[in-house]
Amino acid sequence: MLIDTDHLVNQIHAKVEGVAETGFPMDVFPERIQRIIYDLVTYENFNLEYTASITLSAYATAIGNTYHVKIKGNWVSSCALFMILVGRPGLGKTPPLGFLYQPIRENDRQLLAKAHKEYELYEQQAVKKDGEVKEPMEKPRLVQTIISDFTPEAMLSIHYDNPRGIVLLVDEVVALFNSVKRYSAKSNLIEDLLSAYSGQPIKTVRKTEAFPMSIPRPCINLIGGVQTNILDEIFRKEYVANGLTDRFLFVFPKNKKIPEWQLGIDQKQHPDTMNTWSWYVNKVLNIPFQLCEDGVTANPKVLEMTKDARNYFYCWNNEIIDRVNAIEDDNEVESRQMKLNGNAARLALILQVIRWSAGECQMDAIDLISVKGAISLINYFEESYQRVKACTITEPNSKSSDDWLEFVGDTFTSADAEAAAMSIGLSRRTVYSSLKRLCESFHPTVIRVKQGVYSKIVHDFTSAQCTSALSDSDSSEPSSEEEVQSAEVQSANGAQEGGSDE
Repeated sequence: MLIDTDHLVNQIHAKVEGVAETGFPMDVFPERIQRIIYDLVTYENFNLEYTASITLSAYATAIGNTYHVKIKGNWVSSCALFMILVGRPGLGKTPPLGFLYQPIRENDRQLLAKAHKEYELYEQQAVKKDGEVKEPMEKPRLVQTIISDFTPEAMLSIHYDNPRGIVLLVDEVVALFNSVKRYSAKSNLIEDLLSAYSGQPIKTVRKTEAFPMSIPRPCINLIGGVQTNILDEIFRKEYVANGLTDRFLFVFPKNKKIPEWQLGIDQKQHPDTMNTWSWYVNKVLNIPFQLCEDGVTANPKVLEMTKDARNYFYCWNNEIIDRVNAIEDDNEVESRQMKLNGNAARLALILQVIRWSAGECQMDAIDLISVKGAISLINYFEESYQRVKACTITEPNSKSSDDWLEFVGDTFTSADAEAAAMSIGLSRRTVYSSLKRLCESFHPTVIRVKQGVYSKIVHDFTSAQCTSALSDSDSSEPSSEEEVQSAEVQSANGAQEGGSDE
């Protein structure tokens, strides 16, 4: 009788790491992928729930527009995911993000080197040689997948050059949202993300081009972190109203404790996790990508669910519909519930590809195992979402963290802000957190004039500088004079649907 070593080791890890308590369904992954995740938790001190979730995001990015899933009728979707890693500072959101996306980053590096060589040949090309007119070379395109700090126009330009798909990989999702107005008050970034998520064409008009740049079949993944003390920024009224929040999968570990470093672990022989992980990701990156005859539109292979998988998926979705239909008060209906089917289908496609990469299945259809796994993941992400949502709920009669603003003048100091906050019973930490958020919000209402001095601003929809005011800690003002700085979207590397979902 053959012994599955990976299975035995994974079972031991599951008990040691308390997987049952986390609620994450690790068994949706093949044993080999589970082993990689557990090794990263053991030897790199990564958080298990973050690591497992980022694994799904990295695979989704590698798949891109090569495969789509048929959900129902003409409703066809890519597997792009919007994911937010929620947790207190130090819990370890960024390290696994940098590690698991490294193979894709390395692929980008190789494509960049190739583009440099092609561009050198392009520039050196002589239009005339020996009296003959040579056919000019086509200007090389830089194909990149990971982008972190960008203008909305640059994002679309990069995606246009890489119709296979891109990922917005940021350390802090709030910084991404707050940067929307950094370059232009008329930015359509949020609208473009919503359109891309639903598989609708997106386009932009560039001053240097005679015609609009159009992406008929966008595929944009998005992943980043957010600290629990600024979760309100994710649940802003406009993001809830336009459905952006409903599109996100939330990862919020139940265990808030940062694991201690194990003495002697570095002296043990480590498995070559990076090479093993890279092998699986590169297998997916090497899936051929097809374009339509126009040379612009992605032409993905569409996978349907097998009969038993479709029956299971429909029954699960109908249970949600029955629960919603039983609600009499329209105000009690959560729009998010009716969007779970889209994310579930995407996760089923991702799991099918993961299992294929590990040699467990074929890629001719999405089977029952992948569908059941996807629904287990949806249950985890929704339970996580409910806990995230609970963190943003405040008592109706409690003081708003921004009420102090009414008790200061149009220009005020940090000392004035502290005094105003204390007069209405708010803590010093609360006012500093509020001040930072007001400076960095979607439409900033406060701007820092100089160190310790702030001014209220009135929105006239002109481009305004968004400043980083204070840290989230209890620390006082920085000791040295600083210039006003615009909010930056951080790179994780620094730390290291023909149908509609509407």
